[in-house]
Amino acid sequence: MTPAMIVAFLQEKQLSVQSQQAYKGDLRQFLEICPRLDQSGLVQYQAFLQGLKPTAQRRKVSAVNQFIYFLYTRGQVERFYKLEAVSSPVLTKKRQAPVHLDALWLETELLDGQLMALLMSQLGLTPSELMGLKLEQLDLEFHILNLDRGGQRRILSIPKTLLPYLESRRDQVFLFDKQGQPYSRQWFFNRLSAYVGTLGHREWTAQFLREQFILSRLAAGQSLEQVAKDLGLKTSISLEKYK
Repeated sequence: MTPAMIVAFLQEKQLSVQSQQAYKGDLRQFLEICPRLDQSGLVQYQAFLQGLKPTAQRRKVSAVNQFIYFLYTRGQVERFYKLEAVSSPVLTKKRQAPVHLDALWLETELLDGQLMALLMSQLGLTPSELMGLKLEQLDLEFHILNLDRGGQRRILSIPKTLLPYLESRRDQVFLFDKQGQPYSRQWFFNRLSAYVGTLGHREWTAQFLREQFILSRLAAGQSLEQVAKDLGLKTSISLEKYK
């Protein structure tokens, strides 16, 4: 699925300018949350919908199902998926407060897992970003991290409390280095799972820790737009559920 398919889809519909913009916004949001059309992606999008009001849910479900049918009839997907409306009522709730992650700073022998968890929770990095992270991207003197993603450059400030965990890894290519090569995604998953397991918090997954970064930044007064920029997102649409 690509943004170009959204354009092709809208060209076949006779819509007012306002309706066209609404469709476009909903479908771009769908692609951002569900870049690959499969059951796993739809479950993730369904979870996102649960944080919205019923009227917004119904509008987005309708737009997405029409778009999926368009893709199916054009041979862009092998099977037709249908997004189901959220059946349970959505309750208005206060913004979720960040969890205390003090345990991440305790001394441990599982240093790789600890550093992964700290970078995810303190800088909002994803496993993919950690896999490709090279030491040359770190400027420990000025406390900054340079990231390039899809042609977009991000310069993140490294908290001073993180510096001791990074300074011991100077003589290698990657921050997590396997004789000059990056480790596999499974290796990262295993190391993180083993580490948080020793803390008694197996629920502290990569997604959970990244979410804590978002919640802590919003609690500190940052805007959704600024948090999205720090995360390398093109828009803040996928963060609306944290309002």
